[in-house]
Amino acid sequence: MKLTASFSAAPISVCNALEEMSSQATEDPVAGIQIAPVLESEGCSYYATEIASGKSVTPHYHSQGNEVYIIFSGSGAIKTWQPGLAEDIAEIQIKRGDIFNIPPGVVHHLINTGTQPLVLLFACPPEHLATDRVIPSSPP
Repeated sequence: MKLTASFSAAPISVCNALEEMSSQATEDPVAGIQIAPVLESEGCSYYATEIASGKSVTPHYHSQGNEVYIIFSGSGAIKTWQPGLAEDIAEIQIKRGDIFNIPPGVVHHLINTGTQPLVLLFACPPEHLATDRVIPSSPP
């Protein structure tokens, strides 16, 4: 019996996505950032983004699926809280090399607090960008 594996390869490498992000990026009006697709698939897609100094991703959460962030360069902070409980905000400083996971139902707000662009790769179900993003009614 011969097993045949099916897989998808990114049309561009992560390094190329970061270098060519300006030509391939599209505006994400909900999050307020530019996003360049690296690999899109049915279960999990990968995107590169660059957040300018002093800018941030609009606070939001997802009902289904995790979101994973890998920081390539820059520094900043990630604030997290449960919807409706903005008084219980957790804040973690982030920098190059950090990897973190945001579970479903957790509001997250990524902020570039450094002087250089915050460059990262994030992985999530495709629905996160299409239909599964909730903006809390009262951000902190």
